[in-house]
Amino acid sequence: PPPPPRGMSLPALALLLLPVLVAAAREGGPASVRPSPLDYAKEAEDIAACARSRALPAQVTLVPSDSMAGITVSRGVACFMKVVQTMSDEDGDDEDGQEPEQPVEIPLAKVGEESLRLILDFAEGKMKAAGPELADLKFSVVPRPLSGPLRETKSIAAEDAEFMDRVAEDLDRLIRLTNAVNFVDSPPLLELCAARIAQMLIGKTPKEIRDIFPEAFGAKHAEVTAF
Repeated sequence: PPPPPRGMSLPALALLLLPVLVAAAREGGPASVRPSPLDYAKEAEDIAACARSRALPAQVTLVPSDSMAGITVSRGVACFMKVVQTMSDEDGDDEDGQEPEQPVEIPLAKVGEESLRLILDFAEGKMKAAGPELADLKFSVVPRPLSGPLRETKSIAAEDAEFMDRVAEDLDRLIRLTNAVNFVDSPPLLELCAARIAQMLIGKTPKEIRDIFPEAFGAKHAEVTAF
């Protein structure tokens, strides 16, 4: 499906994700609804290129929507968000190859502080594992279909499964994070968020799915196929 608009509401995001999640979670579903897994190699290259770019200063301050105080992170960590990569692409490298002297603050109008800190925790963990030049930056691959818990899926790193399980202890937090990741445009983490939601739906009846996501369903969505 096309990427969802940034900052969309919980019901709208849930409705957009559900058909994809149902297809991904339904074991043995038709091949036509089971796209190939995404390995995000291009995203890793883009993040590394953005981190090396001198269009942004070495430190970037990200300002969440619910706090006056920004969170300062390295350029590399900030580059895990495509909204930051876009700024780097638009500004281009400084003519003399020097980093900008002026600090950069990036307001994130649809991202709360809790969600932002979770996104940064994820990015910092990947940075640490990848090394200083991000040469070994890798992301988990979510299989299609998803047939069980993330922690039991070989192609998903144990630390990623643990991270998502911790977030999912609070469903509202998971949904807020999914919306926030969608807004800042971080596809590898968005894929994990969607997979973690899909994990909650595997084997559920339509009524059980509606009970989990009551805001996502109106009368016209009552006939959701069980899987």
